[in-house]
Amino acid sequence: MDDDPLKLLTIGDPGVGKTCLLNRIYGEDFGEPKEDWESKRLPLTSNGITRDVILTDTAGQERFRELTSASYKYTDIVFVVFAVDSKESFNDCTKWLGEADRYVTNKSIPRVIVANKVDLESRVVSTEEAQAFATSKGALYLETSAKTGQNIQEMVRLTLEPPKPAKEGGGCCLLQ
Repeated sequence: MDDDPLKLLTIGDPGVGKTCLLNRIYGEDFGEPKEDWESKRLPLTSNGITRDVILTDTAGQERFRELTSASYKYTDIVFVVFAVDSKESFNDCTKWLGEADRYVTNKSIPRVIVANKVDLESRVVSTEEAQAFATSKGALYLETSAKTGQNIQEMVRLTLEPPKPAKEGGGCCLLQ
């Protein structure tokens, strides 16, 4: 196992499920977050690769932008999370990508647009709309549900086996 931990950062509007997604990665069952936490370090494994990963959660800090700017530094992958039942949280992805572009030290790290809460029937943001947005921003796209666990392992895989940076003009793939 590599001694230098990878750093995973989730950003997005309050209430989109960032903490619940990280709790699922951390191995906890779905439910109301049991605790507020800024970061946890743990070993993660995918496809025979095991690395220590620092999971960084900005929950509750969104309104204190200067506090979270330090969280971006030296990040290895950024997951920009929105809730599929909130058009506002989807529209705010542009703002969050701008924050990442401004503060992330390594500008070539993968950025993943994460549509969370896909288990809900009250969806207002379509897969096609979100995929087109991600492609236009040169980001990957992933649909998840912290409640059902859908694509939690894919988040782990993307962290441990980051894709090559997208070529100029768009993202590389649709991950469902």
